[in-house]
Amino acid sequence: MIYLFILFTPLLLASCAASINQRNAIFYHEAGLQASADGNYALAEINFSRVLVNARLGNSPTAGISMATYNFGRAKANLCKIEEAENLLTEALNLEEENSGPKSVETTMRLFELARVKTAQKMPSDAVTFYDRAISNVRELNIEASDPVGFSLVLDDYAAELSKIGSSEKSAESIAEATRLREMNAGRVAGLRPDDYSLACSNNGT
Repeated sequence: MIYLFILFTPLLLASCAASINQRNAIFYHEAGLQASADGNYALAEINFSRVLVNARLGNSPTAGISMATYNFGRAKANLCKIEEAENLLTEALNLEEENSGPKSVETTMRLFELARVKTAQKMPSDAVTFYDRAISNVRELNIEASDPVGFSLVLDDYAAELSKIGSSEKSAESIAEATRLREMNAGRVAGLRPDDYSLACSNNGT
């Protein structure tokens, strides 16, 4: 999972001579991360919305705006506010493609989240399109070595979406690779697990 391999630091939100808005953005960012870790996505949504407002007002760099938008979108998705999440994550993707390029780790993080959003929307073809790009980037950057078991979980999700669109051969290949990664890394656990937005929507009764 690409978003596992990068930690967002306050440096993306503020400069050495931070304005009050930039300091507020850092404060709310930390609060949003804690709320997310606690599973309190309603509070995370509030805090990340404030991060984004203050980051924009404080003229944070593009990388900071992109990450604030990304975190806000993920909180929305975990609350099954899927259309709002899609809009925010798409904005974050566009910002990051311009800022760090189409194959960067940061861009790949956003591609994976959009794949999961499309899964929640029951749009497997679109989900596969995002997974294709993201997984290609993972291989090119050789990032899977950082969390092979976590990446195996991504491959499981990818296989499920491939199966839905009738790509049975590719689905089987993805399952086989996921199984192989777990066997080769027996005893290791995933660094983090992908958020299941479909489950979030199911829990909300939608």
